[in-house]
Amino acid sequence: MKKNLIYLVMVAAGILLSACGSNSKADPIPTPTPPPGGYAFMNFTSKLTIDEYKTYPIRFQLTKNGLAVPDAEVFMKIPDQSIGSIRDSKVITDENGKGAFVYTPPAVFPEKGQLFVVYTDGNITLQETVKLSFDLKSDIPSEGRPTTLSISYRKTECKDESIIGYYSVHAVDRFGRPPVVPIPVRVSLVNGIKIINNDIIQKGTGHIAYSNPSDISSPIVFSDGSVDYAAQTEVKAGDNLIIFPSQGRTHVSYIGGWDIKTVSDILTLNEQYNNLVQDGSLTYMIGNEERLLGGRNGEAGRLAVAHVEPDYTTDNNGFAYFEINFDPILAGHTVTVEAHGNEDGHRVGVAQKVALRWDDFTAPDIKVSNSGGTEVAYIPLTIDLQAQGCSGNQPLIDVPVNPNSFKVDPSKHCQIDKENSRFYSDAYGSVKIVVNTDGNISDTGGTDDCTIKWDGGITSLLYEY
Repeated sequence: MKKNLIYLVMVAAGILLSACGSNSKADPIPTPTPPPGGYAFMNFTSKLTIDEYKTYPIRFQLTKNGLAVPDAEVFMKIPDQSIGSIRDSKVITDENGKGAFVYTPPAVFPEKGQLFVVYTDGNITLQETVKLSFDLKSDIPSEGRPTTLSISYRKTECKDESIIGYYSVHAVDRFGRPPVVPIPVRVSLVNGIKIINNDIIQKGTGHIAYSNPSDISSPIVFSDGSVDYAAQTEVKAGDNLIIFPSQGRTHVSYIGGWDIKTVSDILTLNEQYNNLVQDGSLTYMIGNEERLLGGRNGEAGRLAVAHVEPDYTTDNNGFAYFEINFDPILAGHTVTVEAHGNEDGHRVGVAQKVALRWDDFTAPDIKVSNSGGTEVAYIPLTIDLQAQGCSGNQPLIDVPVNPNSFKVDPSKHCQIDKENSRFYSDAYGSVKIVVNTDGNISDTGGTDDCTIKWDGGITSLLYEY
C-alpha cells in the first residue's frame, strides 16, 4: 500500500511538471502563420534541380481562403541575373487560378540560387521562394544550348543604286535543333584588309586570352609575337579582327569577329565572355568595311564600301536574317563575314568568306590575227547592272578570273598561253590574254582571225584569297 501511494505521488508530480513546461515562455508551442489576407500559393514548384540545359516550368495556383483566384497578375523576381532568365516575368492566372513561369538556366551553372514568385493586391503581398540546385552531369553541351552557327546566302537584288545581298545566320544545338531560347547575334564583315607582315591573312601567329589568364572577368586581349600593332601596322580602334578556323584551332568561343577597342603592341577587344578558350597559333585578318579598288601604278583608285548592320536576334527556328549593302563596283569581290551569338556570356562564333554575288558579268568577243605568232589582247570585263534594273555599268576591277572561263576559236590553230596571260583584272577592269597562233588558214575557209570569248557570270570569278 505504501509503495502504491509513492507511485501515485510520482505520477501526479510528473503530470504537473509536464503541464507547467507546456506553458513556459522558454518552450512555446509554435502556431502556423496564416497567409496574408487568406491568399496562398498551392501546387507550388518550390524546388528545382537543374541537371541539363533546357527550359523548366515553375507552376503555381493562387488561392484565397481555399478558392481559386483567376485573372490575377503574378510576378517572378530574379535577384541575380547570373542564375538564369525567365521568359515572361508576369503571368496572368487562368480560370482555376493556375499559372506557370518558364525558367532557362544560365550558360555557366552556379552551385545554387533562388527565385521569388510574388502576388500583391495593393494591400498585402504574398511571396514564395523557389530553391534552385544545379547538378550538370556532364560538361558536354545539352540539348537546347547553341553550339554552332552557320551563314547562308539567300539572294541579291539592286535597289536605290546599291546592291543588297541577303543572308541568314542559323543557330543550332548539338542535335541540329534550334536553341531553347532566341539568342542575340552580332554580324560584321571585313572588306578592306590591313596589310600585316606583307600579307592579308596571318597564318598561325595569333593568340587570344584574358589579360589576367586566371580571371574571366578581365579584358580579352589579342597578340601576335611577330608584330607590334601600334608601331608596325595601320590597325586602328574600331577595326574588325576576324579569327578563322584552322587545323586544331576551331573553338567557337573565339572563332569569328572581335571589335578592337585599343591598339598598342597588343589589341584589347571590346566584348566580354566567360567561356573563352585561351589559345594560340590562330589564323586571322584585320580590316573594316572600306577598300580602295585600283590605285596601283599611280592610279588614284576608287573607294568602295560594303556595310552590314550589326545586331540581330534569332527567331524560334534559330534564324537571324541580315543584309550586306555594297557599292555596285564591288560585285564579284570577296569579303569575309562573321557572326557570333551571346547566350548569357557564352559565345558561339563563325567566320566565312563570301563572294558579293551578282549574276551578270560580261565581256565582248575579241578577235586577234591568226598570224603564226603570239598575239596579245586586253579584254574589258564589265559588271552589267542594267540587266537587273540598276542604271549604268561598272568595270570589274581587281578580281581574279578563272583561266578556264576563256575560250579561243578555232582552237585547232589558236591556243591561250595561260602562263603568260594575266587572269586578274586591272584598274580598268581588263585582263591580258596571250594567244599562240600557227598561221594555218587552209582548213578554216580562209578565216585568218582567232576569237577570244569569256563565259561570264559569277562562276567565272575566283575568290581573292
